[in-house]
Amino acid sequence: MNSQYHLFDNGIDRSKAVGVVFYFDGDGQYYAQRPTSAVIKNMAARAAAKNMILVVPVTPTADRTWYSRADANGEWFRSLASKVIAEQRIDNTRIQLAGYSGGAEFIALEVLSDRAGWIRGGGSTMIGGGGVYNGRLQSTPDAALKATDPTWYVGSNDSFGATQPSNWSALDSAGKGAAAYRTAGFTKADRVVMPGLHHTNYDLADIVGDDIDRLYPTSGSPAPAPVAPAPAPVPVTPAPSGDMVVGGYQLKGSIGSHWASLGGTSWGTPVSAEWASGYGSVYQRFVGTDGKDKAIYWSSSTGTHVVNYGGSIGQKFAEAGYAGTYGPPSTDEQSITGGAYQVFSAAGQTTKVLWSSSTGSKAVKEFGAIGKRWTALGSERGLGFPSTDEYRTSSGWAQQFTGGRIEYNTRTKDTSVIRS
Repeated sequence: MNSQYHLFDNGIDRSKAVGVVFYFDGDGQYYAQRPTSAVIKNMAARAAAKNMILVVPVTPTADRTWYSRADANGEWFRSLASKVIAEQRIDNTRIQLAGYSGGAEFIALEVLSDRAGWIRGGGSTMIGGGGVYNGRLQSTPDAALKATDPTWYVGSNDSFGATQPSNWSALDSAGKGAAAYRTAGFTKADRVVMPGLHHTNYDLADIVGDDIDRLYPTSGSPAPAPVAPAPAPVPVTPAPSGDMVVGGYQLKGSIGSHWASLGGTSWGTPVSAEWASGYGSVYQRFVGTDGKDKAIYWSSSTGTHVVNYGGSIGQKFAEAGYAGTYGPPSTDEQSITGGAYQVFSAAGQTTKVLWSSSTGSKAVKEFGAIGKRWTALGSERGLGFPSTDEYRTSSGWAQQFTGGRIEYNTRTKDTSVIRS
């Protein structure tokens, strides 16, 4: 079998450990055959920011699918992967598989499932698919492979009838895939459902890029020793139009106006367009002058607020599934005695993420029985900061706080407080 592939290595620092992102496109190979498209260029830039090359192979099958002849395609790809890893001197603990639709199916059914011992660390980003239909993997994974992080991202509307064939559901397939990998010992395997998205409105580059940011916090070498921060630049307010183009990305509406009020380019430079997110929100990503990732979110119910992905609270928000899980932010991050917090709202159900130096960032579901009791006790000023998220118990649920524990009995519907 013969085919071609595209390799992007602009901006790679060869003096550091180099990783690789293999991206498998969906049926028809639209983006794989358009390597200069904004989607591929943005994906390559997000990978390069973590010192990872991007490799986009074109399936060798005539029908332009990865999964119709998965075994043969798998043999071809493993040969390609071996070649790339050797020639590019790839650190095989920094290998990311990413795929959309049929490409996600190919990862779950073949690449990660069959003789994947060449992967010693990393993860997989499967978007709009990724089923395992017999409930088991083709080969027995070893400990290093099981320690990787496969995550399925799928829209809540990407179900039966959202694409062809009409009897196939990406939502169902993602659930089956995640369940099969958890059964096989991949403890980090998870399905993230993104409310409101269907099969054709995924932001592929940003989903892959956000997963790369989550899994590879450094760019290929140990983090440097802390240094004193440089003086903050004097804010320069841009023209107050709220509708302008910076770095090829349009800034408009409430997000554009908020960006301008924060200082414009002296606050951050846009690195994405404005995209739809969970619970009726939209967001746009930026890189701050401090080098940290952040985003401005807007919804009609919560207004316009910033999430700092470079901070602990922002990382917690990202790990939970962004606005698709917690909802968009209804406050900015606020400093309080002993730490900080930010509130998120999913159709009126609020989650408060709190950080302290001793507990890290944990979430309190203020709409739930435990969260309501904690709030009634005075929130962090009463029972203290959460030191765990909610967790299962033999009788229901519990959550630990610095001042004690709240337990909820699912049979009696009672909550109890055990002070420490």
